[in-house]
Amino acid sequence: MKALKYILWCLMLLAFFACGCDSQYVSPEAMDQAQSAYQSGFECLQADDLNEAFPHFLKAASLAEVLPEDMDDEQTLFVSRAYYQMGYIFRRKIENNLEIEVLKRACYYQEAVHDTVWLMRTWEQLIGALQGVKEGDSAQYYLDKLLPLTDSVADFDTHQRVLRLVSNQYYDQKQYDSAFMTEQQLIEMKARRGMDTKRDSLLLGIAMFFSPRKMLSKPYLLKMLEVYPDTVTVESGAVMSLLSELYEIEGNADSVAFCNRFLPKYAQVESDRVSDGILLAKQYEQFKAERDTRLQSLRDQKEAQNDQRRKLLLGGLGVLLVLALLAFIWYHRRFKKNMRDTLEARELETLKIRAYAIYHDKLGHTDRRVMEVFTEAYPGALPKLKAAYPDLNETEISICVFSFFGFRVKEMADILDFRENTVAKYRLNIRKKTQTEDVESLMEPFLA
Repeated sequence: MKALKYILWCLMLLAFFACGCDSQYVSPEAMDQAQSAYQSGFECLQADDLNEAFPHFLKAASLAEVLPEDMDDEQTLFVSRAYYQMGYIFRRKIENNLEIEVLKRACYYQEAVHDTVWLMRTWEQLIGALQGVKEGDSAQYYLDKLLPLTDSVADFDTHQRVLRLVSNQYYDQKQYDSAFMTEQQLIEMKARRGMDTKRDSLLLGIAMFFSPRKMLSKPYLLKMLEVYPDTVTVESGAVMSLLSELYEIEGNADSVAFCNRFLPKYAQVESDRVSDGILLAKQYEQFKAERDTRLQSLRDQKEAQNDQRRKLLLGGLGVLLVLALLAFIWYHRRFKKNMRDTLEARELETLKIRAYAIYHDKLGHTDRRVMEVFTEAYPGALPKLKAAYPDLNETEISICVFSFFGFRVKEMADILDFRENTVAKYRLNIRKKTQTEDVESLMEPFLA
């Protein structure tokens, strides 16, 4: 049984070894470099240098990202935040499709570790990006996941951003009354808290301009002069072009001229934005191709290791199964032999009891009757004994049988009506003729 236990232990150890696989962990040195790159990118973001920040986040993700199952929670969170920052930069550059792509990847990692705070932020950006490309159903899917997690009291900042997403969703569904009502509620809620609402009014004006309420949007669009008093940005230039169109409808030439003064600067800013967007998109596409190739290589390497382990497992299982089969056969034969020996021992004991019963009943012809019991049990034994030792006479053969049954010299003398010395001499002759010292076991080879 010990051999079977050892075989089972070997099977378990082999299966454990074969099922495992080498993980592609990120070294501490690489993780330190990744964190340093992320910090550099974040500092560039604080300085509003998006073009400089973007390569740092690419480097951070490249150093820290391996196969998802090989990253621990800390690495997974880190990679998700690097993608989140890329999404933020693409949002600023109005690269909606790439923004959606990186934010979905960030969501995937954040959901893996249940990072609720960052997940909510990413969902917010992702919903806005999806609304920007008019993917209303996808935006509604994430909005339904986000709404139950918002708390207007504990986290009003998040709540007010989500309200704007809800308003945008109404707007995309052409439910303009609900959209503008939600925007007005948001403005009033922020005003009651003493918060600045100029940008909110500006966003409301932009939404109204592209709706049937177009002619009511001007007071809100004029908030642009307060939001961007001294700078020309993509947003301010776009708003000036909308105001210019409204003033043309009104026939206000002076106001049209005032707005048009900003358009050349806006055109330059927009041109720079487009150029930056193209540059960043190329950088990301190159990073993406290298990342996908690297991760696929890691996946192929792991699959090859798994295949090798599976082959080893199958080979080891084959060897161990053969050993187990051989052990089973050996134990089975041993068991059968033990059973056979036990049965034979019991049969021999029964024969000895019968022989002694004949000895004690004193009914006469004891020697003949004992020999009959032996011959009945082992019909071929005596011919084999005579063939093996032809020099043995009948008396010596009888003494061999009596010795096999365990009769003592005195008992054999009583059965044969000899003196004990005579029986002893016969036994001595038997030893000489058979070249054995154990007369009691002389019969055993001839019993089968």
